[in-house]
Amino acid sequence: MYTILDTVNLLNVSIHNITANELLEDLSVNGGVVVTPNVDHLVKLQSDLELLKAYYHSDYRVCDSKIIQYISYFLGSPIKEKISGSDFFPAFCKYNQHNEKIKIFLLGGKPGVAQQAQVKINQKIGRNIIVDSLSPSFGFEKNELECQEIIDRINASQANVLAIGVGAPKQEKWIAKYKHKLNKIDIFLAIGATIDFEAGHKSRAPKWMSQCGLEWLYRLYSEPQRLWKRYLVDSLPFFWSVGKQKFACYRFPYELKIQCLPLGELLQQAGLLSSSQIRQTLRLQANSNCYRFGELVVRQGYLNSKTVDFFAAELPQLIEFDCQLRLGEYLNKAGLLDRDQVAEALEYQRLTEKKFGEIIIQKGWINLVTLKWFIELQKQLVRVASNKELEVQIAR
Repeated sequence: MYTILDTVNLLNVSIHNITANELLEDLSVNGGVVVTPNVDHLVKLQSDLELLKAYYHSDYRVCDSKIIQYISYFLGSPIKEKISGSDFFPAFCKYNQHNEKIKIFLLGGKPGVAQQAQVKINQKIGRNIIVDSLSPSFGFEKNELECQEIIDRINASQANVLAIGVGAPKQEKWIAKYKHKLNKIDIFLAIGATIDFEAGHKSRAPKWMSQCGLEWLYRLYSEPQRLWKRYLVDSLPFFWSVGKQKFACYRFPYELKIQCLPLGELLQQAGLLSSSQIRQTLRLQANSNCYRFGELVVRQGYLNSKTVDFFAAELPQLIEFDCQLRLGEYLNKAGLLDRDQVAEALEYQRLTEKKFGEIIIQKGWINLVTLKWFIELQKQLVRVASNKELEVQIAR
């Protein structure tokens, strides 16, 4: 079974390192939101905080680019498999060919294209797995009335899967904004140009080009006026940033990333919640709207209230006001060490000259993932404060 902890960090995004088969199996049990980062997405994610927040509120971020897979090898953290939306969606339909519970709504494409895709997919699968389809108007995401009409139609369709292909970042932002209104949808798939491919409206690159990482070249050849700037200009800073990450020089504003992370992901990155605990909490929250995520974490005994309050409320304030504390003070504020434990570790450190972190690991008070997370927090807050002090000096 796939675990959210199995990730590869690329710039400011953690990509889930799983195969297509593992994703299919996990989706069938747990559902969730699937987004497919490629080079263009990662470029946008450096400056578009709304998109970054939508990404971090997704459940699966899977590699949609052979180039990104190559880069993961370059960075020393190999991604198992490229899972592009245009490959995964047909595989998803095939996987659920005989599962009558899976009913899909297609949203995207130019007028009539989604309907063409619906007919062809249903003929291929041998049943009406696509129960309805709609091609929204250009700029629909800015029209609240049209968005509500789309939501009503999806809810009326009895679909439990939404496959949306209106391009990034529209599709990811639309899911994040309206997911809570689509109560019958268990699985959200952001699939880009897949609807056009399935309808036969656009042709895909030959398989050998896709396998070699040259699909972008085929798409550039097919739509040069629309795509030349994306591939030949906008993508260049991405490769510069990858080089910086390779040599530990890449920096994304820490305070911005913290703002974008949902509480569950933040606690998981800090090594305090497992993926199964997050999912169990989210299921309980879905059935009980009167409790917040953090409250349910405490009620289930996963963490104490002081720890949850630290990550939910106190941490953003520490970042905002440039609080620079010692490691033990951070851990005490987070409810992970009491004052007696901090004092004991400091005394032992004085006598042995061992590092504070090494001592609390040996005593079994903190796990290694949590220790590393708090050490990085300490470093980042020092860096944030230094940058702000430099800005003040320049302003003078």
